[in-house]
This record gives sequence, C-alpha cells and structure tokens, in this order.
Amino acid sequence: MPSTLRRTFLGMVATGTVASIAGCSSSCPDSGAPDPSHTVEPRTANSGFETVPDSSWPSPRFDAANTGYAPVKMATTTPSVQWQTDISTTSASNDTGGASAVVVADETVVSTMPTGVVALSLRDGTEQWRREFTSATVPSTVDIGDNPAPPVMANGRVYLATADSVVALAVDDGTVVWRNTDVAGTGVPVVTDAALFVPTTDGVARFDTTDGHRQWTVPADGTRLAVADGTVVINGEQVVAVDADTSEVRWRRSDRPTGYPVVVDRTVYVSGSYGELIGRSLTDGTEQWRIDRGRSFEVPVVTPESVYAIERPGEASSATFAFDRVDDGPPEPRWCSEINLGGAVTAAADDGVFTFQRDDGLTAFTTRFGEAVWQYPAEYQAVSLAVLDGGIVSVSPDGTVVALGGE
Repeated sequence: MPSTLRRTFLGMVATGTVASIAGCSSSCPDSGAPDPSHTVEPRTANSGFETVPDSSWPSPRFDAANTGYAPVKMATTTPSVQWQTDISTTSASNDTGGASAVVVADETVVSTMPTGVVALSLRDGTEQWRREFTSATVPSTVDIGDNPAPPVMANGRVYLATADSVVALAVDDGTVVWRNTDVAGTGVPVVTDAALFVPTTDGVARFDTTDGHRQWTVPADGTRLAVADGTVVINGEQVVAVDADTSEVRWRRSDRPTGYPVVVDRTVYVSGSYGELIGRSLTDGTEQWRIDRGRSFEVPVVTPESVYAIERPGEASSATFAFDRVDDGPPEPRWCSEINLGGAVTAAADDGVFTFQRDDGLTAFTTRFGEAVWQYPAEYQAVSLAVLDGGIVSVSPDGTVVALGGE
C-alpha cells in the first residue's frame, strides 16, 4: 500500500472516523507481507568489517531506560553479512542452549548462554574468551520460552546475573573483577554511572559497581527494570517505581505488565497484560494516556519523535505500527505494515526501524514512511539486535550471531 494512503487511513483511525475492522485481524489496512527492495544473502566465509563500527549498544535495549533506540545510522540500504558464528553449547542433557540478547562495547560483542558467557570480536566474530556460569533465566520477549538473562556493559566491565550470584568481569579478558554470592540473580541487570541494579531472589537490589557490595534491596518482584531520572521502574506482578538512591517506593500500579518498562521524557511506557499500551507519569504513576484497540501491543521502541510497536490481534496476522509522539495525548498512528503471525520491533536508529518476524526474518523499514528497505531471510530469527554506527549485530535463539553492514 502506498505510504500516502497508509498515512491517510491511519489518520482516520486516530480520529475515530473508521469503524473497527471485523474479526481478529490487525487494524492495519496494509494487507500482505512487506516487499523489501534488497534481500541479504547468507555468507559462508567471514570477511569481517573493513571499518569497525565506532559505537556501542551496552544494554539489551541500548540504554538503562530501555528505549531500544540508538542515535546512529546504518549508512546503507543494501547491507551484507560481514561475519557469522555459532556460540551455542551443549548441556549435559544434550540440549543445545539458547542465547541471550547481545550487547556491544569496546569493540566486543557479549552474550550469555545457559552455561556461561562468551565474548566475540566485533571486527570479525572470532571468540575472545568464554567463562562458565549458570545464567539466570528470564521469559522471552518474543514467546520462545525462557532465555538466559542478558549481560550489560560499562566502563570496561561486563555485569551478569547468575543462578547463584551477581558478577562483574573484565571486558578485555573475562577475568572476574568481583562476585557477590550473597544473592542469586533472577533478571536482567541495569547499569548506570552511579550503580548496578539487579533483580534477585531477595528483591531488586542496588550494588556498588566498584566492589559489588549490596547497597540496598527493595522487596519487589520483577525480572526487567528501567532506570531514569533517579527512579527505578520494576515490571513484575505490578509496575513499581522506587527511588534509585534510597529504595523508597514512590508508587505502584496493578497493570500486570509484560516485557521491559520504557522511560522517555518522564513517561513510563507499559505494555499491559490485556494488550493495552499505557503511558504513566514517572513522578507519581498517574495515567497520561492509553491505547487500547482490543488487541495486544508488544513492548515499544521509543525515539525522540516516534513510538514503534507490534500489534498482535491473536491468531491472525500482526502489524508493525509507527506512532508520532504527542506532547499532551496518546501517540498518533503514522504508518503500519502487516506482517505474519508473531514478531517484535527490536530496535530503531535515525534512519531505520528493525523488526523480527517469524516467517519473514529480519526486516528494516524507513522511519518516516514505513517502506521495507531490506530483509534477512526467514531461516534467520533474531532474538535481539545491537544497532551500531554502520552495522548491526544480532543473535538467534540457537546461538547464531550475525553481523550485517558494508556498502
């Protein structure tokens, strides 16, 4: 469907002048799978980046606020595979372990496996080091069971939540800098300039990044956190906001959220258990707006101008939606693109929005009009993306790590 028609239709949806679409289909009028102008072909031999991307993606969703947005550009509409490697391991039961989301810093790619953590060279994917730990596990954000809790990186260190501890490793060689065995990790860590925050068996805890001693613990459940403006937002049975310095609980809301909380400009974006997308004030938790079409919205990616999310109506086709952010109201639909069953918006950059689709693989759309630019084929299913300045690193559930880029 042409972009102008998409935008006109979506504007009518936003103002309520179009009746809801019957049945369980998505509310996106753009029927049919996207038709990208370029297909990325698999590559059997690794050549590596000629110029290593000069940027980082240090957290599973780029930053402590979980925006999923990096202010960089891919710089090409026809990327190719720069390198590919398999980091999977086999457990004692002969089951191949899955991989966590990747994080990237200091020209190093890091991912956790059920049996430990592995670091790769960003240039060519060669393994730099591997350390054995029993990783903490978290529910997948794309409905593929449980995954190892991903690491985070900062100031030359890799931070992990394991089944019996919280650990800091040196990025360059994987040596243990410190290990706190007082608690077991149960979720995804978040690191800031001030501290490390980790879901644990005792609750959400704050650790000193220098030596790993525990500074406070708040008795709140939840496997995924966001930290912004001096506040820790916890997604568990409730949404809970606590003071990052004192652990004082500021507010609670019974949204029963799914996935990551996202915080941008003092608004908390919550994907509720009934599929609604809710904006709450970071200050006191009051509801600022709500998008509820009777369908399920996945955890959004939020940029300075836009909100991107997958609408999932159930058993029918899903759709990628782009919304314009509005100062005093709910985001307004700008474009959409129907996809096959399942999927998620995984990341955004200044010039692209990247979605994982179960049947169509990894697809890149233009940010303004939603045109499909390129696609990596269906046999490759990404758990997550690290979007860099001139490249992308992604990992599949089976532990295949792929770097895309080039001219």
